[in-house]
Amino acid sequence: MYSDDIARFVSNLKFDRIPKDVISRAKELMLDCVGVAIAGSSEMSVKNAIKALEKLPSSKGECKIWGHRKKLAPNFAAMINAISSHALDFDDTHTGAIVHASAILTPLCLSYADFLNISHKRILTAFVAGWEVAARVGIASKGGFHKRGFHTTAIAGIFGATAAASVIFGLDKNECVNALGLAGSYAGGINEFLSNGSNSKVIHVANCLNNAIMATNFAKCGMSGPASVFEGRDNIFKTFGVESECDKKGLTKGLGKIWQTMQVSIKPYPSCHFAHGLIECAILLRNDGLKSDDIKSIKCFVNGVAANFICDPMDAKYAPKTAYEAKFSMPFLMALAFFDGKIEIKSYENLNRADVINFAKKISYERRENSGFPKYFPGHIEAILNSGESLKKDVFINRGNFDNPLGIDEIFEKFTRCVGAKMSPNKILALKNAIANYENLKEPLDKIL
Repeated sequence: MYSDDIARFVSNLKFDRIPKDVISRAKELMLDCVGVAIAGSSEMSVKNAIKALEKLPSSKGECKIWGHRKKLAPNFAAMINAISSHALDFDDTHTGAIVHASAILTPLCLSYADFLNISHKRILTAFVAGWEVAARVGIASKGGFHKRGFHTTAIAGIFGATAAASVIFGLDKNECVNALGLAGSYAGGINEFLSNGSNSKVIHVANCLNNAIMATNFAKCGMSGPASVFEGRDNIFKTFGVESECDKKGLTKGLGKIWQTMQVSIKPYPSCHFAHGLIECAILLRNDGLKSDDIKSIKCFVNGVAANFICDPMDAKYAPKTAYEAKFSMPFLMALAFFDGKIEIKSYENLNRADVINFAKKISYERRENSGFPKYFPGHIEAILNSGESLKKDVFINRGNFDNPLGIDEIFEKFTRCVGAKMSPNKILALKNAIANYENLKEPLDKIL
């Protein structure tokens, strides 16, 4: 059984057995996620989620909500921090798996587990275990979850979070097998949020976190789960994906030798990751010195999975009504990038820019399988100029991908931009240093946050 092999890896994983570069990358991912979460903490979806959880009788507690003065019970605070992490669509992605696991794992580890005074070395171990499992579930699905209309993060993420929680709470191999089996019954989250930019997507990551805590504690206390969750008659690849297209060997291939944590991509732009290569193509057109009046039309060549997120239905994509809708609109994002040369958090403050909307309407797309997808989120466009000239732009490896990564200075710069409005320079530096030296930190991160 695959769950047996995964559980053996998770239950035996120790901090000292993880390569140093993997630990370093884990801390970079955590730092990035905390920054994105603090930036996202002002979003209305976060404020509304706080209101909702505060109404529950078990919500009171002393665990901090990042970016707020409010405190809740540790699981509820961590859920809010997960929502904040995902609210801006600025959190990282394992592109090959198409999974946003840091938005789940960072609050689970640095909020929930840290508040419970779990050893920092164990917390870092849990984070890595979570990413290794979540990524492999996504990789094994080969995009099948998305094809069926499910949010891959909501499926793969619950298994990653359960693996992390199993490390946090010290489950043995058999208990971990049961926890993974139980996690399968918590999996779920549909992509219908794409129809109107609704909040369900951010709730998916919060549910993964909370449900992983539940699954793990149930297993720790003797509740059993199906050991055949990955290969049985009604396994997750059959129920949520396209079983005939998946590769279940990906669940354990290279486990403990090839570290998927190293292959997570940090976003340079706060938008759906599928659009990043196309955003960069638009910037290339701008860098050529072209003006909007020079361009008659732009055709984009987009992978089918990506097109479902950022292209369809095109009529709605041309004029998004909310910032969240805009982040999943290929033509709007490309128009922003063409005029501004970048996309930042504040780029979505005015969705009624006539220049952007008019330029967006020049953009169309054609579905085409692209080499490298989903390992890379490439951009391929053909612009027709009013002069009749045709211009092609290709971005094969999107910026921020692990094969075209942001440098450590760029990661710190992004972090500073994200938290600058809520933290003093001294506090920003203290938080950076605390996460960089997290395994040796003598106090909970809450003390600094």
